[in-house]
Amino acid sequence: MDIVNTENLRRTVIYIAWPAVLRTFLNMIVQIVDMAMVGRLGAVPLAAVGLGNQVFFFSVAVVQALSVGTTALVAQAIGKGDPETAKKVARQSLSAVLVTTFFLSILVVIFSQRIINGIVYFMPEKNLEIITLGGSYLGIVGISISLRFSLLVVNGIFQGAGDTRTPLYLMTLTNILNVIGNYFLIFGAGPFPALGVQGAALATCGAGLFGGGLGIVLLFSRFSPIPLNFRLSKFFTLQKQILSRVLRIGAPSAAEQIIIHSSRLLYSMVVASLGALAVAAQQILHNTYTMTYLPGIGFSLAATTLVGQCLGANKKKRALKSGMETTRLALLIMSAAGLLFFFFPQTVTRFFTREAGVQELTAHPLMLLALTQPAIAYIVSLTGGLRGAGDTRWVMFLTLINMLGLRLGLTLLLVRIGWGLTGVWLAMLIESYLRAAFILYRFRHKIPEVKPLIK
Repeated sequence: MDIVNTENLRRTVIYIAWPAVLRTFLNMIVQIVDMAMVGRLGAVPLAAVGLGNQVFFFSVAVVQALSVGTTALVAQAIGKGDPETAKKVARQSLSAVLVTTFFLSILVVIFSQRIINGIVYFMPEKNLEIITLGGSYLGIVGISISLRFSLLVVNGIFQGAGDTRTPLYLMTLTNILNVIGNYFLIFGAGPFPALGVQGAALATCGAGLFGGGLGIVLLFSRFSPIPLNFRLSKFFTLQKQILSRVLRIGAPSAAEQIIIHSSRLLYSMVVASLGALAVAAQQILHNTYTMTYLPGIGFSLAATTLVGQCLGANKKKRALKSGMETTRLALLIMSAAGLLFFFFPQTVTRFFTREAGVQELTAHPLMLLALTQPAIAYIVSLTGGLRGAGDTRWVMFLTLINMLGLRLGLTLLLVRIGWGLTGVWLAMLIESYLRAAFILYRFRHKIPEVKPLIK
């Protein structure tokens, strides 16, 4: 599809957005199924897996610099009609992520137990079972980091070239394998033993290894919109000029994600001071948040592609309209999901756990999360548009000030005066609306002035 020159903008946005939204929605479903399956084992395994996943998602930020920069540069190169430059960017980014994440995987596997122990440092009475199970889960999942994270860059390459369907098929297959593995390995079926938390980790690890390997193969095949040629000497010869352009765009976005995930780890440490039930409730809230945030990421990816290709073709007005149209669709879908959380909080929490204490702690924060959905829609969608324009540094600084300044300060204050877990999520609501307002202002004023990344 010719994204830049089609007349029906809404149809173009939907065409690009729906596979990305569906892909992230499927990811969300699998995470919910993961947590629901583990939740049947009790509050302690639920908390352990949740903590392990938080560390894993924090590690994703390392790849964000390559993924975001790659998507933006590939999109603008395709918009300009320069596929050879797009191929150079793709090849360099893929080789860089394979090298860097290999060493990251080793570190996570070796220090998994110590990492989990650090997160629950402020728990009044340390639950050794949570630490042991969480460390075991993280250590197994860490084996798949290199190929699993490479899949993020592969998806970014396809996405930037305007192919949002191949990443959808890849993630669908990966997620199906994950769910099947969970069924057989968590509870035991047929010849497979019931491995509990370790079974969930093995399923996630195996699916990640398969998905990442298949994605790389497809990138070098005729199914790729910019098929790469594999020459070992050329593939692992890093070109400073190309990587520096990728990192100039992506590094601030990676720093932004590190800030976000660092703040979440800090919030988890604050929640740990409230006890084991609060930790379990926080994992449910985090996964419920993901239920709406991941589809929002789908719209963010679409906005990056649309804005990037339009700017590559020097059509700034269309870039601005594309970003706002994507945001309107995100607002509609995410607000509808928020209504479910607001009016039926107990129904949502019962899906994850039957423990009354955890359900009670989750109810009011879940209603606050519902009220935050419009702000989240603006944040994720317009941030994606700014990434397509290469404007990532400003977003990084805004996130730093808001999440490690305003929101963290509000969280500590509200917890201190006795608001508990509700205070943690009330702080998020206030901060999110302020950040959304700033990002909307930036997008409307930045896009008409932006300079192309591909010369």
